[in-house]
This record gives sequence, structure tokens and C-alpha cells, in this order.
Amino acid sequence: MRQLKCLQIPGRSVQEILDEFNERASEFGVTETDIISISAMPPTSEVTIKTPKGTAQATVEVVIVYWANT
Repeated sequence: MRQLKCLQIPGRSVQEILDEFNERASEFGVTETDIISISAMPPTSEVTIKTPKGTAQATVEVVIVYWANT
């Protein structure tokens, strides 16, 4: 049965978040045709994320809605 799922991912840039999601999409069982929508917005809460240079505050949050086989 397919379920509608949602990921909210904080980060430093939309491109950075989407690149990582695309690299790891197979872990979630997601193909491009399963994605319903992608939205970017300011972070909904203060989140500290790891960066190559230490830590930083998230400046954007990306929401990905997709169909998943479960």
C-alpha cells in the first residue's frame, strides 16, 4: 500500500538539501515520479546543523512530499 509521506529538512541552502536528498533518495525508496511537491521556507525552529567548518544555524527549510511504498 502506498502512503503519502513528508520530510522537513533544515539546512544552509535549498541546493545543498536537494543534492543530499537526491543522493539518498534510494534509502527512502523514492523515485522522481513519486515526488508530489517541494517547498522552501524560512526555518520553522532554530536548528543547529553540522557544516564542514563546524556548526551553523539553519537558514532554510525544505519540505518534500512524496508517495512511499509501505
